[in-house]
Amino acid sequence: MSDEQRPSDGGAKAFDIVGGVVGLLVFIAGIAMIVMVFGWVRGVFDDVDAQVQKVRSARIEAQSAAAQAEADAAAAADDDAAARDIVVATPNKGPTVADVGLTIGLKMLGLLVLGWLGALVASRGAQLAGAHRGKRE
Repeated sequence: MSDEQRPSDGGAKAFDIVGGVVGLLVFIAGIAMIVMVFGWVRGVFDDVDAQVQKVRSARIEAQSAAAQAEADAAAAADDDAAARDIVVATPNKGPTVADVGLTIGLKMLGLLVLGWLGALVASRGAQLAGAHRGKRE
């Protein structure tokens, strides 16, 4: 066929351009999803670090309060039993190590699934963009 006999393929070129643009947009959306998941994972680790820091600071405060109470008791030394502080233990208050581990594990599993889905979206967008590229004759 000569060039004059070929039908105009302007619609096919427009379809290729639109398909390539849509593919790139889907790819960018997938990459954005992956970046968001990495940010959320960072947040999970920051929360764990903050909880550990709270426990450490509470432990230090309790130790300093106990040392201060001992110093006050030694300074007073007045054998009056009513003047002494009574410490009451409250066991099983707050989350256990297993609870915290399970919570962190479930968060990480959920974020792993979200990251996997983001990677699938990004790869599908790259395939779509690649499929509409280089079809020019």
